[in-house]
Amino acid sequence: MNKKLQLVLAAMILTAGVSVAGPNFDYSQSSPAPLYQQNYYPTQTVSGNQTLKGSVVTVPAGQSVSAVVTTPLSSANLTLGQNVSVALGSDFYYNGNLIAPAGSSVTGTVLEVSKAKHGSMNGKLLLRFTQIVTPYGIQIPISAVIKTNDNTGILVGGTKMDVAKDYGKDVAVGAGAGALAGVIISPLAGGSIGKGTALATAVGAGGGLVKSIWDKGNDVEIPANSGIQLILTQPITVNPTMFNNNY
Repeated sequence: MNKKLQLVLAAMILTAGVSVAGPNFDYSQSSPAPLYQQNYYPTQTVSGNQTLKGSVVTVPAGQSVSAVVTTPLSSANLTLGQNVSVALGSDFYYNGNLIAPAGSSVTGTVLEVSKAKHGSMNGKLLLRFTQIVTPYGIQIPISAVIKTNDNTGILVGGTKMDVAKDYGKDVAVGAGAGALAGVIISPLAGGSIGKGTALATAVGAGGGLVKSIWDKGNDVEIPANSGIQLILTQPITVNPTMFNNNY
């Protein structure tokens, strides 16, 4: 009898325990799973799989960047659409922030090119750089050209963007030589100095024109290891922390 009473009491205690625990624990499959916040910071994409977190720095258009030509660039052999590359010879800083470290490659394409031609037609070259790739594989989209006096990025062989200056020089040399010959020719021809000079000067000027037509212009030539300045034509946005952590 005592054993039966003990079993009954034990059963009553177990039932009471389950009824108390029930409201506190729900193991049913219909209960919603707890939610966790996965992203604590807003992110911005740089390129590919790289992302920016936290503060960012914007480098404005017009900012210059020092670069080094790693392979010769020439309007004589480059073709339209051809890929080109230069390198950052030193760290690229803006307002004390490291934008890209030395050794980063700057890649782009040939946007415009023409070879030098006879008639003193100088070669032209326009390169558009579109990306900086750091030694750590981070890709930074950019838009930049080689810095020129007029900020167009168009390089003209043999001049500082003033082709007319070279044309005038060629003609002047030919005409000057003809004028000097006219002083000598006129007495030998038996005519007056004035007439002979006028005739010889006309021939000399024609010779200068022939020289200008025959002479070939200069191609744009940028040797390897030359230092150049690139200028941003659009602003770029980067996270300096990304580079400082790897540098």
